[in-house]
Amino acid sequence: MKIADWRITRSFAALVCVGMGLGLAACGSGKSKQGSPATTTATTPSITPGTGNSATGGAKTQPGAKLKVGQTAHVTFKPLNAPATSKKTYSLDVTVLKIEKGTIDDFKNVDLDAAQKKSTPYYVSVRVSNPGAEVPVKNDDPDIRFDGIDDRGQEQGSVTFFGAFDRCDDKSAPAPFTTGKSYESCLTYLLPGGGSIQQVHWSGSDEYVLKPISWS
Repeated sequence: MKIADWRITRSFAALVCVGMGLGLAACGSGKSKQGSPATTTATTPSITPGTGNSATGGAKTQPGAKLKVGQTAHVTFKPLNAPATSKKTYSLDVTVLKIEKGTIDDFKNVDLDAAQKKSTPYYVSVRVSNPGAEVPVKNDDPDIRFDGIDDRGQEQGSVTFFGAFDRCDDKSAPAPFTTGKSYESCLTYLLPGGGSIQQVHWSGSDEYVLKPISWS
């Protein structure tokens, strides 16, 4: 597999997903589970424990709130394919479960270039639950609205695999995503220059774009 530009930003990746070679791309909209599986054997240490509240429902978490990894935020979600003038949003309970540092050995079956081989992988595990009305998820998976923020405060685009990457399984939302359903997913980041993922932001509707909820 080849990556043309895995440093693509999430704002662009949410609209454009470009497949590279045998199935690795930096993107943010939609999921594809086809292709040859990538296997790993590496064990990665957790750098932030997943502790805290995991209850669903409750009062809405305000924009700009700062949470600990493992705490649940009660948020609104506006699908990216909704009209720009639309004010309609959907309720979700979202949780960052853990942030893990990996090793480049996790990508032993992925064809990386010289620069990519010097990067450091990070994995962000999340949970998304639906406490309310059915959420439209066609070509617009809510988990792509989690943004990895590195140690320089810059947003990093996650990597999408066209095939199975067992070390970090990027799952799709249930379809239909009806009341009471939930799923857990994992987002992969490749950080250049010894960087690290320090925070995760939620920017799933207009009110959180300028004031995202953050976990650290």
